[in-house]
Amino acid sequence: MTTAIDFTKPARLLKTSPGMYRHDGDRFPGLYLNVGKTKSTWYIKRKVDGKTKSIKIGAFPAMDALTAFKQGDTKTGVAKSDIQTVRDGWRFWCDTSQAQGGMSDAHRERMTRQLEMHAREIMDSNVADVTSANVQAVLNRLMADGKKATARAVRIGIGNAFNFAPVVNPVGQKKTRVAKSDETEAQWTAAARAHDLDADDWSVIWEAIMARREQNVIVGTAVAVMFLTGIRSENVCSLSWDQVDLQNKTIHLTKMKNKLARTLPVMDTVIDLLKAIRQSGSEWVFPASSATGYITDPKGTFATVGDERVRVFLPHDGRRHFMQASAEAFLPDYVAHFLRGDKKAGEGSDMLMKYLKRMGNRRAVEDIEKVYFERIKVEPSFDIVC
Repeated sequence: MTTAIDFTKPARLLKTSPGMYRHDGDRFPGLYLNVGKTKSTWYIKRKVDGKTKSIKIGAFPAMDALTAFKQGDTKTGVAKSDIQTVRDGWRFWCDTSQAQGGMSDAHRERMTRQLEMHAREIMDSNVADVTSANVQAVLNRLMADGKKATARAVRIGIGNAFNFAPVVNPVGQKKTRVAKSDETEAQWTAAARAHDLDADDWSVIWEAIMARREQNVIVGTAVAVMFLTGIRSENVCSLSWDQVDLQNKTIHLTKMKNKLARTLPVMDTVIDLLKAIRQSGSEWVFPASSATGYITDPKGTFATVGDERVRVFLPHDGRRHFMQASAEAFLPDYVAHFLRGDKKAGEGSDMLMKYLKRMGNRRAVEDIEKVYFERIKVEPSFDIVC
């Protein structure tokens, strides 16, 4: 038997003896408060599949009667759905994606493993109980541990789990935040981690770039130059042949982001790539039918990893890879920054000049090229246009 009490007076409810209570009036039909010795819990009775069910809503006093009643409607909708926990939602999303051919077994297994490892408490939860703050707490924990790529994957997975749930998605509409991929690491670094591969093995990147070059020799060559030099995309795309000295193996940049002009030595592989597309019909190294006369943003380069199509390189990634190769070649940072056209190189200009005088212009790029060869696992060669 239940006792009627005014649910709009929380102070009185806090002093209530253990027992089951309903509201004294018709404002909250079906809402009950189960008062125990140590905690009190809201329930609501609703018809589900033709049967009356008592649905647990949440704790009092954390939730007042009005909030509990509204949440009761939400949880009733969940009770009538096949998706009750976040795990249910994730499984349904995976089943749907696989039925449409958009998800492989390997990807499903890998993503499920990440969600269960890093967000088990959310996966266990009723979809109506998960808030944006709950999700953000998981993401914050991952980012604090330096696992920003994992945080992005978990955020996407949780968001997908709510796509068919009868509740508002706590991830959608920028309700949760995580560092963008281009703020932290190269595409291949994140892809390699996600697929349990060696991030220092750049052969996948190189093969993908060469495959792109086979499809379009101009765009593919431009992407390869970005990868091998670390020079900014806009500077590579807008190169004219009078900026390239094939004999002395240099590229002269006149419109750098730092407003400076600089002549940069480049590795032999870059020169061979450029010789292979040397044309007399255009002033531009990478001509295109565009307003500028040359290519603009070549965007991402993709490769098949396992049985998935994965983006492994973006133009800006070349700058990160070049710095990694320079570090592995034991070059000072100011030399690496100089070679990829950075303003930072000016901070060590005296030391830079001494280094170049002592070692010569070619020594640094030759050492970097050796690192690239080791990482891409091949010494490239190209058919040279005479």
